[in-house]
Amino acid sequence: MTVYGMTEKGPVRDMNEDSFAFEKVGNCLCMAVADGVGGEACGEIASRIAVDSVMETFKDSLPFVKDRESLPSYLRTVFNKANIKILHNCLEHRERMGMCTTLTVAILKGTELTIAHIGDSRGYMLHGSELIKLTEDHNEAGNLIKQGLLTESDAKRHPGRNQLLKVLGENQYLNPDIYSYNISYGDLVFLCTDGLYSFMTNEQFKVCAAERNNLEGICGKLIKQALEGKSSDNITVTVGRAERAAEL
Repeated sequence: MTVYGMTEKGPVRDMNEDSFAFEKVGNCLCMAVADGVGGEACGEIASRIAVDSVMETFKDSLPFVKDRESLPSYLRTVFNKANIKILHNCLEHRERMGMCTTLTVAILKGTELTIAHIGDSRGYMLHGSELIKLTEDHNEAGNLIKQGLLTESDAKRHPGRNQLLKVLGENQYLNPDIYSYNISYGDLVFLCTDGLYSFMTNEQFKVCAAERNNLEGICGKLIKQALEGKSSDNITVTVGRAERAAEL
């Protein structure tokens, strides 16, 4: 198996507001992770709508995207379609007004990786022994990191990490960050929520991912590590492995 995912409510939250999905669409591995925001305002519904919308759109139209250069425009459309579905759901169910979610999506085709991203769920890549963060957090702590005023380690405890600047559920056109990478066969690509990455070190992350052919085991070890690190949030991770197209 070349893609897997897992989620855990964790010991503190009453419900799991994270959602995830993975799908093989043609020669592409598609992954999505969303972290709902809003608690009583139904963050778990927002995250589920976002992930389901993305995967439905991929199954319907991704095979018709013929070149890599078209993916950024396509992914912006995918994100805005999901956003509109969340807004429409709020109008149909007024008690859900204000629900929103992060969303991080990856399309992996052979060694071509494209990521679209809004919020503070993250993308990572494990290349050899190097764990590389692929996305930037859209929160106050992330802004301080970009300005050189805060370290990654300190950001895990900074109150600004809970102040999101961009989410799905906003009544405006969304312009997600789009990242394009050329990676190597055997590299692992992770999408995860802050309930996972905020409660472990990079070294612990790499130790959990050491057995690269057991993606289910990797997900289980990462969640176990986050729980041992006293995660106070929902915990979600998906992982895909770059393979030759014929092996997908």
